[in-house]
Amino acid sequence: MSAKRLRLYAKSFLHESLLYSGQFALFYLVMQLIIERGLFFSNPGHVGLLAALVLQTALLAAFGHRALPRAALTFIVPVIYSLFEAFEGSAALFNAAHVGFWIYAAISMLLNVLKLGGAKKERIAEIALVALNVFIFVFLYFYFDTWKDLHGKDDLTIFRIFSFVPGFLGDPTHWFIIAGGIVLAVTVALGRAEIAALKDRIFALFGKYVDRQVRDIIMREGESEARRLDLFVLFSDIQDFTGLCEKHDPTSITKMLNVYFERWNRIVEKHGGIIDKYIGDAIMVVFGLSDSAGACGSGVAAAMAMRREWAGLRADLIAQGLPVPAGFGIGCHYGDLIFGNIGSDKRRNFTVIGDTVNVAARLEAASRTENSDLLISSAVYDRLTDIGRGAFSRIGEIELKGKRASVETWGYRESPHAAAPR
Repeated sequence: MSAKRLRLYAKSFLHESLLYSGQFALFYLVMQLIIERGLFFSNPGHVGLLAALVLQTALLAAFGHRALPRAALTFIVPVIYSLFEAFEGSAALFNAAHVGFWIYAAISMLLNVLKLGGAKKERIAEIALVALNVFIFVFLYFYFDTWKDLHGKDDLTIFRIFSFVPGFLGDPTHWFIIAGGIVLAVTVALGRAEIAALKDRIFALFGKYVDRQVRDIIMREGESEARRLDLFVLFSDIQDFTGLCEKHDPTSITKMLNVYFERWNRIVEKHGGIIDKYIGDAIMVVFGLSDSAGACGSGVAAAMAMRREWAGLRADLIAQGLPVPAGFGIGCHYGDLIFGNIGSDKRRNFTVIGDTVNVAARLEAASRTENSDLLISSAVYDRLTDIGRGAFSRIGEIELKGKRASVETWGYRESPHAAAPR
């Protein structure tokens, strides 16, 4: 594990223990340590609880970002502690603090799973977790304050302990602790709500300039190390864009490009790809970061979906009084790439580089001369299903600019592009 990944893991471990899943056990252990002092480690139950807390926190820090692992792993502490408590009889099992472990685990699990459901739910869950943690602090304070004046374990069960609440509230000092906890909860909750709102704004703005998947990688990993991956690259370019620009003003050209790229964005997102960059009127798309095995199928499906959108796109542009391109070409290739941060210390581009990109771009350029607006390499064709291959006809070996070896190429059978109005 690299030093950076180790730091990220340590941060996640700390958050789990202090904020999200370990506070009940942590408060309980701290209070027991204060009371028992040197005898703490001679109690097998407390040592087992400490070990369970470390194990649960370690696993949640590694896998707790997914709902199912979190739902299962959050109950490690109550399960292990119950095994120790079972040897002490029913009074221990129904002890208010012991039952509290299960209740806290269930509520914190639900709130942490809720956090995974989007920005709004995450803010609600964060505030609720703050309130929960302050509540369990006050509850454990009440539990231990009651415990020090009692002699029988039966009085500490969940059925009897709350009969001591009136006496507990009769002490003004306890009201000071409760009021302080409430003030602290409000202060922390407001702070975390502001942080969550700022995070949402950064994510929203950042997501407009890089693909969401790339944004999430950068936000999660920061200066991510470069990796070699086998990926599908789609390159598309508007036909005769220079001539179009000569006939129309910059504002209408810009609006047309925004409408055109919005269609691409919707289709690419639907098929699980990422838009690596816009280059003037060209777009470069990558498939395979999340599903390498299905990259070619998804990429070709996206290309064909955009072709089917052409008639509707032309109609939208005409309705808005915007320029209508003659069409667009698409080139697709699959192969080895370097994926990572490229650039200077002050400005970086999270992108892919390699010969696979060059081949895809050259295939797109060749679409203008090969009587097909969608060309794919044999590397892509070989990874398609029989149904997918049926949509393509073999063009043969073609020479690409800048390439010594020719590339076996396949073209889509028919073009959707009708003549555009002048």
